[in-house]
Amino acid sequence: MLIAQHQSQVPNTRETLEALPGVGRKTANVILNTAFGEATIAVDTHLFRLGNRIKLAPGKTVLEVEKQYLKTIPPAFMQDAHHLLILHGRYTCTAIKPKCAQCCIEDLCEYQAKEYAPPKPKQKTQP
Repeated sequence: MLIAQHQSQVPNTRETLEALPGVGRKTANVILNTAFGEATIAVDTHLFRLGNRIKLAPGKTVLEVEKQYLKTIPPAFMQDAHHLLILHGRYTCTAIKPKCAQCCIEDLCEYQAKEYAPPKPKQKTQP
């Protein structure tokens, strides 16, 4: 489709991108933001969890969370916001056992079930 309908060029509108097979809103947002510098954000499971957990972008659906992020994040940070938030969600504010004691925004976070105890060391098994 890119070759036949778009002269081998990646489209730069959400509607045209989403018309391509396998491209949904999240992928379209990644392309629009990363390739075309558009002020948009792709909400995946990490960003959805963070938006609700830290109250940066609360919402019941991915679209609600996306719209809240767009209202909350200043335009100057929009280009990198997805990447920074996804890394925070993958490595610090994880779904299970978040590393709250190591979190750079712990003092701003409203998450009620904060985790502060260090993880237990794994026991070595005897052969």
